[in-house]
Amino acid sequence: MRVGLGAHAAGLLTVDPETGQYEDLSYGALTDEGLSWEERTRLFGGETVHYGELTGVQRTTAEGELEGLRKEIDRKLFVNCEAEIRKWLHQQAKDLPAAYVGRDAHKIRSGAVVFFRAYETFGDKNYLAAGLARADLILKAQWPRGHWPWPGKSENFVRIQDGSTTEPFWIMLYAHKVSREEKYLRSARRCADLLLSLQRPGGGWGDQWSFNGSASGNTGVYHGISFNDRATNAPFRILVMMYNLTRDRKYIAKLGNLWPWIVKANLGERDEVVGWGDQYNDDASPARARRYEIELPSTYALTRAVGPLLIWHYLMSGDEAQMDLLRRAYAWHEHMRLEDLKPENWKLLLQLNDHQTAQGHFYNHYRPGWPSAYLPDGSNWGGVTGYNVFVWYGISDERRKKYGRFLPIQSHDVTVLRDGMETKQRMNLGADRGWLKIYAADRNYFGRHQCHCSMGNDMSQIRRALLEHKRGGRAALLKYHSNPTSYTADQYLQARVAAARRATEKRSIRLAGNPDRKGILAVSDPGALVGQKGRWYGDRYREADGPGWPTKWGAAYYDYLQHEEVYGGERGSVAWYQWQFVYDTMLADGRISAEAAARGGRGLQGTATHTCLDSWDALGEWLMACHEMENHFSVPLGEGKK
Repeated sequence: MRVGLGAHAAGLLTVDPETGQYEDLSYGALTDEGLSWEERTRLFGGETVHYGELTGVQRTTAEGELEGLRKEIDRKLFVNCEAEIRKWLHQQAKDLPAAYVGRDAHKIRSGAVVFFRAYETFGDKNYLAAGLARADLILKAQWPRGHWPWPGKSENFVRIQDGSTTEPFWIMLYAHKVSREEKYLRSARRCADLLLSLQRPGGGWGDQWSFNGSASGNTGVYHGISFNDRATNAPFRILVMMYNLTRDRKYIAKLGNLWPWIVKANLGERDEVVGWGDQYNDDASPARARRYEIELPSTYALTRAVGPLLIWHYLMSGDEAQMDLLRRAYAWHEHMRLEDLKPENWKLLLQLNDHQTAQGHFYNHYRPGWPSAYLPDGSNWGGVTGYNVFVWYGISDERRKKYGRFLPIQSHDVTVLRDGMETKQRMNLGADRGWLKIYAADRNYFGRHQCHCSMGNDMSQIRRALLEHKRGGRAALLKYHSNPTSYTADQYLQARVAAARRATEKRSIRLAGNPDRKGILAVSDPGALVGQKGRWYGDRYREADGPGWPTKWGAAYYDYLQHEEVYGGERGSVAWYQWQFVYDTMLADGRISAEAAARGGRGLQGTATHTCLDSWDALGEWLMACHEMENHFSVPLGEGKK
């Protein structure tokens, strides 16, 4: 028997009661009908709300609803939440590091974002000054060529991945937006021009660069294209933004080259197997970097790099082949998920994760369909470490020979319980036994070879794109990514009503009203606050799986009352619920203007690269909002100068 989510009807997604997992998430099955709010956001991320024009009757009705809702808003709670936010901002403003170096760099960048957003929300020029003080530290640290320091390295080295050079670009652009000072725009352009000069012939970027050719001492490709840690996606977003700012086609001249390069870089050896590695040489041959980044397809590469790139290319070009490739890659991920959920495999998977729980390693749990790598012929997958793939399932001698350089370890000493005593037993990899069976038998297995993709990966951005495409093709997907930069009178009225509804929603009020040890005053610094939004929506353990399946995702679902026992009261935060409640109340009261409330389309979203924040979110896709546009995708890729 299959249990429906909210209704028993054809066409709805269903959950298998034996596993607690969705029975079918293929492209053909995708729908958000009958799903709860949490299920919708877990699968598809946030919503984009579009407001139309109203008739006279509708306008009168909306005005009446707004008046009634505003009377229901808890004004005492509003005063308390605003006071806590302002107190925290005042404390953080004084905590200004002396220089943009070391660990303080992240604090300074996040602080600038928080204070600029606070200025846009409250209109307090003290917050503008605090944000600009941080932006000035970042500006002062910029090297003449346009990049920012890589800790421990000289000006000769550029770190492209991990935001070292790319994140400051957006702070400079944000500083220009709120101050109109040209020095920040000049800084952003220097950064973009440097990244343009480092673009590879295939249209992407490597992990790093050395101007004199010397080695940095860190792993990662120079003369190649990397999908690891935003190495290609972040510069791609920057050059598209610079084109939209300047209309200079030099910034987009080679971006279209990435599409054929991605097709070439697909490592699948059969039509149904689609996937990409983390790093490549310029000729699209895979390269290795860190011990868990080897020359095999990676689920990280799809969700964090190739998937978004295919979506962006499609929105600019309209080439259905790009969505077709994305759909095929998603189909292969779904195949792996369903294989992991077969009863004989699911039983071992649960046993493996129980061992992880017993050892206290909650975040090493494996989720179905999320291996770190899989073999190019699609026959097997598993975790990766030490440049080895620990395949879950039995492997034949023929395939062991074919992929032998990735499979050097063949046995493991497991700890089993016999007659009440723990004993050691050697178990070998073979055609009838893979590492899932071996590790599931080990009472003391603690995840050394576990799949890091399981705890920090999410498919909601790709799933959202496929859902919108299924609904209405490119037009529907483009609509999801678009929004006005200013509201008309009718749109503003509807936005105020929607804000008032959120401000009176019971769950939000309960969370905003429970700040003890969970509110903004308990947040250590702006980095901790901004970081929550990056993982606001997305996959979270299902209740049916028990308390041992947490991931890095799901900050939006935290419930102080419901999950206190599960989490021990340590991992939740209601800080953004406080901020959202204050923002919504101010918008409902008309204290946030129609121009400020409408921030343009989500574009090449970056704040929540995987999870797609709601269009009304108090922080939202702030990178794209640094230069507001309704549609960021009117970009003629491939039509610039070569």
